[in-house]
Formats: sequence, C-alpha cells, structure tokens
Amino acid sequence: MSPAEGGPAGLPTDPSLPVILRLAAPELDRLAELITGRWPDREWATFARFGWHETPTALVVTLAAVDPPGAGDLDDAVDHVKIQAPYARRIALAAETHPLAVGIAHSHPVGAAPQPSVTDDDMDGYLAGYVADFAPDRPFVSLILAEVDGAPALSGRVHWRGAWRPVASVKAERRPDLACWPGGAPPAPPPIPPARVARLTSAFGVEAHQRLRRATVAVIGAGGTGSAAIPVLARAGVGRLVVVDDDVVSESNLERMHASTPQDVIDQVPKVVLARNHVAAIDPDCAVEAWIGRLPQPEIVEAVISADVLLGCTDSAASRLALADIARRYLVPAIDIGGLIEGADGRVTGQIVQLVRFLAADPCPLCRGMIDFARMDLELLSPAERERRREEAEARRAAALAAAVAAAGGLPGGAVAAEAVAEADPPSDPPSAPSPLPHEVPQIDTVGYITTTAGTLAAGYAIGWLTGRFDPPFERLQLNLVAEALDATDRRQRHRPDCPCATHRGHAAQAADAAPVVAPEHWEPARRV
Repeated sequence: MSPAEGGPAGLPTDPSLPVILRLAAPELDRLAELITGRWPDREWATFARFGWHETPTALVVTLAAVDPPGAGDLDDAVDHVKIQAPYARRIALAAETHPLAVGIAHSHPVGAAPQPSVTDDDMDGYLAGYVADFAPDRPFVSLILAEVDGAPALSGRVHWRGAWRPVASVKAERRPDLACWPGGAPPAPPPIPPARVARLTSAFGVEAHQRLRRATVAVIGAGGTGSAAIPVLARAGVGRLVVVDDDVVSESNLERMHASTPQDVIDQVPKVVLARNHVAAIDPDCAVEAWIGRLPQPEIVEAVISADVLLGCTDSAASRLALADIARRYLVPAIDIGGLIEGADGRVTGQIVQLVRFLAADPCPLCRGMIDFARMDLELLSPAERERRREEAEARRAAALAAAVAAAGGLPGGAVAAEAVAEADPPSDPPSAPSPLPHEVPQIDTVGYITTTAGTLAAGYAIGWLTGRFDPPFERLQLNLVAEALDATDRRQRHRPDCPCATHRGHAAQAADAAPVVAPEHWEPARRV
C-alpha cells in the first residue's frame, strides 16, 4: 500500500466538512507501536475504533481503541499491507455489537510521504463499503502514518454521508510534533515569527511559535482567572482563542478582571466581548471566537471540542465535571483552575491556588472527590427555585425560633432558643451572610493577585503542551501562597474501579454512559457574539 511515485489520491473528496482527528497518548502510542514495527522499509496495519461528533463546522473524530491483528491476520511475507479476509470479517462482525466507527491505520516506509497510493484507494474503497454493510450510518476512517525528514507525519480521510472528507487537522494529546498532511500533501510553510515574540523563540525555538500560531485554546470563564490567562496566551502567539462566559462586567470584577474599567460596568459589557477587545489590542491577527454561555450547553461543547487545550477558569462544579468529561470523551487536554482564601481569628491562614490536569486517561472529578453535589444542585437551580427555597428556609427558622422562645418561657435569645434553631436548620454560611439556605453555595473570597497567579500559571502550562517543550509536572497541584516554600502538593489520585473514566475514552457522542451533568432548561440559550 505504499504510494506510487508522485501518485495523487484517486478517491474523490468533499472538503466542505473538514475532519478534525483527535488522539490521546495511550491509544496513539499503541497504534504507532503496532504499525511501525516493520520500519524502515516494510509496512504494517491495524484496524481501530473511533468516536465522532458532527458540529456545524467540522466532523470531529476521536481514536477510542485499537483492534490489533492476530497471527495470520496480515500477510507478513510481503512488504506492503495485505489484509486477510478473516481479520476484516471479525472486525465488521464486532461492529454490530458496539456503536463506534471502524477504521484502518497503516504505515508507509520511512521517507515516503503519507500520500495514498492507488492500492490504498482500492483498499479504502472496498473496506468502506464492506464495513458499511455491518455498521451503516457510521464514518469509515483511513489513516496513514509516516516519517518524513525525521518527523512523524499523518494523513487521513473519512467516508461520511456518501463522500470522502480529508483530515484537515490532527490534534494529538501532548504530541504537537505529529504533523498533519492534508490529502497526503505537506503542510503549508510555517509563518516567520515576528520580533515581538523574540524572547519566546529564543527560549523555546522558532518551531514553538509556529506550533502556537496553529493552535486553538478554549477558555471557559473570562473573569478574574480567565482574564489573566487570555492575554498571556495572546502575547505568546496563540493563533485562535475560544472564550466562553455568560456574564457581564460588574463592579466587584474590577479588582480582579484584567482590562476592565468602570465604564465597562456602566455599559454592561459582556466579559467575552471585553476579552475579545483586549486580545485585538494585543494581537489583531489572533482570532477570537466569543460565546455567551457556559458548559455543558451543547453549543459550547461543540465550540470547544476542536481546541488543542481547554482551560477551566470558573469555580463551578458543573463546569468542572463537564470539562473533565470533554477531556475523556473528546480527548481535549484540559487544566482546571481554582483559588480561595482561608482564615481564622482575623488572620489569613491560606491563599490557595489549585491546578488540576485532565488528560483522557486521568481520574475524573468524581474519582478525585472534587464535587460537592449539594453545591452543584444549587448552582443549577433557577432564580425562582432559589428564592422559593430561601423563603422555605426562613419560614423553618422563624417557626423554630418561635417554638424555642415558647419552650424557654418567652425569653428570646436564650441558650435553649439558640440550640433549637441550630438543630432545626444548621446554617452553613458565616453569621454575616443574610438568609442562608441550607447547604448554600459558599462564597470563595478570591482576590486579584491570586486569580492572576492561577491564570498565568495555567496559561504557561498550556504553552508547554502546545509547543512540546515541557509538560505540567502535576496531576492535582495545590499551592499555598502564604506557606513556607508555597507548600506545593501534588495530590495524585486513582480511578474508582466502577467509574467509566478508567476505561472508556475517546467515545465522543457514542459513549454509553450518560453525561455527568446537563444544562438546565432555564439557562439562557448560548450564542456567539
């Protein structure tokens, strides 16, 4: 199946719906190990399974599992790939028992471009039709892995809705060196770095800037933390940003939110619009896609699953669950960011920054014990339901107080009354909080330098991923900014044995388990601005 000398691909393609191919490190490593085992001169192949999701602008395809050949499934007496009929039949029959798409991945000899040959065209055309008889209405995926000038190169195409569609972009977890060759042709020459990023290129190299320029980062939350991360990414040269937030600038944001002014409060400027304007002032060539909305709204999920890296900059349990779910289902590497202040006896005892890594194979927030379900329930309530619960809580407290006063002989404020009220409705907020609900969402008292520290740290680690120059050296990092040596702790945690996040990744929209959280109906529809 190696390419003919200069031979172009023969199967007609429809580029109207480009394909984004997403690969997590464990499955990519397994696939590459299998199909490059006979390098440098001989080829090999394997079948694989893929999730997929069609968005308004692309077909996102995710590598879910590799179905390696067994003894005799491929003809090892020849240099090219020759698939034996029992192997293809076994894969096709298995497709009747699962919802995933089926595909084939094979290698070309070292030095040969990942350009489909006439033999590749014949094989792809036959397999796409053969598998469709067993798994109708699913994509068929064909990938070619090669090594050109010492660098890995991958091309691909997907048969979907009666047409072949080229893989236009490859997003491999922690592997920015894996270049996409659309249609088997080399990628366009990278841009020449401008002088304004000279410090970055001197530290990380020209190639680092070129990778950043091709990259997309999605930022969920454009408040204190997000507004710090966004300009760092823009100044580094990231080519595209997707910014999501459902709120407008308020007066309390001014202490924390970069680029905000009192006039923005008066004008009720959406935070995403402020972020877009800020980026335009820094780098007019950085494309910003601004969305008023929040995770897990379907429109927002579709907007962010094409990103290279996802940053969670909200203190929302629902958003945190959705963030990790996207990392697992759609293989988008993510970092969740949080911060809070702790205190006792009038003193600040802790100023905490937390960064949590979510790769496809990492434990989810449920495995890590990060979710307070009572708090998340309140996050998702409608304003009317919150008010109803508040009124019910007030009524219970008033009734408890009246009963306690009567039991104490009409002496209000006595010890008996206080104990009775506490027993009837134990408050979960500080005494200064007005009319607390049971299990009310606690106020996280973050301030500007904490959110700025957290946001810039996360942006820096995202740059490390995107350039391939360094990895975040943590799974769940906690820093105390007022402790000796910052009291840095990496809380490494394991999967729960019964959690699907341990085994099922890359299943995209075909995942059998339900999403851990859904957007409530009372939320305003998400919209792009």
